Amino acid sequence: MRAVSLVPSGTLLLRALGVEPVGVSHSCPNPTGLPVLTESLIPQGLSQEEIDRKVREAYARGLSLYRVRTERLQALAPDLLVTQGVCEVCAPTPGEVGQALAFLPRRPEVVVLQGTRLRDLFRDLLRLGEALGREGEAKRLARRLEASLQDLPPPLEPPPGVVFLEWLDPPYLGGHWVAEAVALAGGRYLGPGPGAPSRRARPEELPEAQVVFLAFCGFGLPEALQAVEAHLARGGWLGGYLRGKQAFLLDAGPFHALTPLTVEGVARLARLLRGEGAEGAYALAP
Repeated sequence: MRAVSLVPSGTLLLRALGVEPVGVSHSCPNPTGLPVLTESLIPQGLSQEEIDRKVREAYARGLSLYRVRTERLQALAPDLLVTQGVCEVCAPTPGEVGQALAFLPRRPEVVVLQGTRLRDLFRDLLRLGEALGREGEAKRLARRLEASLQDLPPPLEPPPGVVFLEWLDPPYLGGHWVAEAVALAGGRYLGPGPGAPSRRARPEELPEAQVVFLAFCGFGLPEALQAVEAHLARGGWLGGYLRGKQAFLLDAGPFHALTPLTVEGVARLARLLRGEGAEGAYALAP
């Protein structure tokens, strides 16, 4: 089956089920140079504050943030297309994808990932496995991931208060599955409840926590560290907020897309909350 993915979570799920897509989005991991089927309409090299402003301006004007490269999609003639319906900022929406598919002579089967809770990871795996004819592989993988979540260390007593920031300028408290991830890791989350979307907050409104995790949507660890250093160099609010707290900067990959990596991310949070350190994390000095 010829599958394409317009969202990183779709690409990772396809690969976890043993299927290499024939085309991917501009933000998908693409080490072999697969055809790229989308492009962002937000210019490269902007600060987080500038990106946030561009996004809000686009929403206010009813503009899209992405373009699907319909001519490349048509040339690949996929049997299956994977997209998402959770976040309008992360990838093309189902509406934008539908407009692109209207120009194709043969419409592929479409799987829309819509998970907002950890349990939805297993549902998405099974749906995708069924569409690929790989139900057995999907069920085995789902069982392994569920077992990993059940094999986490015992809860911390008392659980430390945790803030999880998915954006810095302006700050956004992580939502959807973040609350469950923090709870499973042994913390008490002070942000949106399970399944609720992320929430923008003014710096002075942020909860007082014992531990702060920062994982900026779409940022790897080097890019996130660069953003934090630039923020602190201009006297940003974060320096004052982190005083007296433990703080860890994280690669966003396991946390901002619902994939098997999310299960690894929960284990990473658990190790950090217990003072064990973790690969893919950087301790920020208070």
